[in-house]
Amino acid sequence: MRKLLGVFLALCFCSTPAFAQTYPERPVRIIVPFSPGGSTDVTARVLADGLSKRLKQQFIVENKPGAAGTTGIDLIAKSKPDGYNIGLSGVGPTAIIPMIDPTLPYNPAKDLDTIAVLTAIDLVLVARPNFGPKTLKEVIAYAKANPGKVTYGSTGVAGPVHFGLEYLARLADAKMLHVPYTGDSQMVNALLSGEIDIGYLTYAGGQAFVSSGKVRALAAGGPQRIKSMPELETVGEIMGWPDYSAYTWNTLVARKGTPPDVLQKLNMAVNDVLHEPLTKDRFGNLGLIILGGSVDDARKFVASEVEKYKKIQAITDIERE
Repeated sequence: MRKLLGVFLALCFCSTPAFAQTYPERPVRIIVPFSPGGSTDVTARVLADGLSKRLKQQFIVENKPGAAGTTGIDLIAKSKPDGYNIGLSGVGPTAIIPMIDPTLPYNPAKDLDTIAVLTAIDLVLVARPNFGPKTLKEVIAYAKANPGKVTYGSTGVAGPVHFGLEYLARLADAKMLHVPYTGDSQMVNALLSGEIDIGYLTYAGGQAFVSSGKVRALAAGGPQRIKSMPELETVGEIMGWPDYSAYTWNTLVARKGTPPDVLQKLNMAVNDVLHEPLTKDRFGNLGLIILGGSVDDARKFVASEVEKYKKIQAITDIERE
């Protein structure tokens, strides 16, 4: 009996490492909770190609958009915790919406494991070219003198752009009117047509319009200047707000309970892909900042961002419609 028990325990202790050694034994699905073509989708496809080569198995991207990214992430939260269904989550589905929507069918802290932080996405604050105020300080001064007359666009209620601009308005003690859209292209069209006055665009989505003079750059949203636009000061620099930042990011996640050594194997492969010269070039051209780091680094990053948005929400009182 003791011999049988010893064999059983030995098998138990060896099962997890053996699983990781053979993982992946079949194709892995990477769920992108947004439509094709955006920066998150591009990130996923570059990652899938690199992981397929490194781990000698197909990593297949599937787009599952809906409900500001939460539909796709809910699929991950309800999948089997075996590493064969993973997904790219972002600021909204990870940090913002779970904080303001008590009906959300998943809880990131309880239902998801973070594998790695992938990229951060630079945001550029822009204005329509014929808008009277020419600088950020002039925009703020005009907004304070004319409450509710400055309109700003976002890519959805309670999204990171909405949070970023409403936070800016509250810090400046100015009242501006929020106009939500369904995506970057719709917001760009609104800026070009004069429907709204200002808005945050991703560097990739807005750089061409800035270069052509179709929109005017006012500031960089992130904590640091954009490498390819070094002359453009940050909002924090211009306004004297060292803690202000507005940018987006994405992470690779799996169902909570995925074997730790599988998470580690994926994390190491992801970091290898992120630091390839070709990946750096492709992401750099899109204004994506490579982050990477360990599984523990990823968890700490997400936790710090969740805390940041809790503080912003307390100031802005933004709620999901």
